Amino acid sequence: MNLNLLYMNSASASLSERRDYPALGIVTFVGNLFIMTLLSAMVKHLSVTYPLSELLLVRFIAAALMFWIVLASTYGLSGLRTSRPLDHAIRSLSGVSSLALFYFALTRIPLADATALSYAAPIFITVLSIFILQETIGLRRWLAVIAGFIGVLLIAQPGGAGWNIGVAAGAGSAVTAAMVAIWLRRLSSSEKSATVGIYYNSTGTMICLVWVLFSAAVMPVGIDWLMLFVFGLLCCGQQWLLTISFRYAEASLLAPFEYMAMIFAAMIGYLFWGEVPVLTTWFGAIVIAASGLFIFKRKRQSRQGINE
Repeated sequence: MNLNLLYMNSASASLSERRDYPALGIVTFVGNLFIMTLLSAMVKHLSVTYPLSELLLVRFIAAALMFWIVLASTYGLSGLRTSRPLDHAIRSLSGVSSLALFYFALTRIPLADATALSYAAPIFITVLSIFILQETIGLRRWLAVIAGFIGVLLIAQPGGAGWNIGVAAGAGSAVTAAMVAIWLRRLSSSEKSATVGIYYNSTGTMICLVWVLFSAAVMPVGIDWLMLFVFGLLCCGQQWLLTISFRYAEASLLAPFEYMAMIFAAMIGYLFWGEVPVLTTWFGAIVIAASGLFIFKRKRQSRQGINE
């Protein structure tokens, strides 16, 4: 799922032992993007046989185990202490919903379309921040938001087929991802990154476990066991590379590379499913990317005291 730009605003500031190795930061960040695209492709492939609840369960178990190991090696059980359970609950439920919607979108629309729609999250962050964080948005950012919505509408017409449930799920994933970013911003003022990760992934594990138990589960067979194991390992690897990238490079340097995921998605979609993104998808992705980068830049400027 394309949450890297959202992660930049919360996790990068909390990383310790920051070192200035921009090239290494860029390489690890791009590696994270490539693995994210591989994970999306694996979901698209495995969902033909296995329900999304099982794929989500594997993902959350793998990530939860990684965060428990991080917690045990750093803060211990004291890292679980929090005075903000409601904020953790909102962040966790928003995150689970966003990932589930994104996985569902992958089953209904081309990989590149789903990836491009995920870029719309910063646009929804800007709008929701007005109501939730009482932020004031200037004219330039409003124009960027409008442009971003135009980009979403362009993608919503893939091949002239019009709006469908897959596109709706992709857009819904971006909206709930915006909720994740806003609550990460709220939590980052007092909570440790490992604590947030533990509660999110443990909550996701419990929700998906109940989902699997009350749905028609499919027992993996043959090589699928290996694929699911690799899927879990890649989930951990992607999270690790993402975290490492912020340790070695500033978020402002990494932001433009975020949109390489669209290229990776187009390549993998073509190689494995013969998917060729239509012009409206490319135009929409470019508009959304430009809008998202502009919003990211203006947000940084506003924090530095530069007028909207």
